[in-house]
Amino acid sequence: MENLKESILKSWIRMSLSIHDERIVSSLSYNESLIFHLLYERHQQLPTQPMTATELCHVMRMQKSQMNRTLTQMEQKELIVRERSTRDKRQMFVRINFDKIEIYQQQHEQILRIIDELITMVGKDKAEETVRLFELVADAAEKVIK
Repeated sequence: MENLKESILKSWIRMSLSIHDERIVSSLSYNESLIFHLLYERHQQLPTQPMTATELCHVMRMQKSQMNRTLTQMEQKELIVRERSTRDKRQMFVRINFDKIEIYQQQHEQILRIIDELITMVGKDKAEETVRLFELVADAAEKVIK
């Protein structure tokens, strides 16, 4: 059992380092990429309901100070627009600057090409099983951590 735990940890770290590779997300930092992805997903699902900085902190499990630093960098690069809520001045809405969307789309396409190669290498059936296992492990991790 101890060997299995160490193997899982080693694989987890290896996968994290592979994904965090600068060559994959060279135009955006890792956190910027994740935030952009979350904002893009939200826009696709609920175009009129922007995310708040607090929601982003919660979803990404980032400290508010780190989130603010990352959002400030993204704002300086004109990737996002932040605006205060007119109803509650404590709320800060974060929106994608769609004039810069091609930066995200190019990176997203690059990542999808890499995933396409991975699917080719491991086969469609194993890739689909990987998705199921990732979801299973993510769900279990959320339960254990809470």
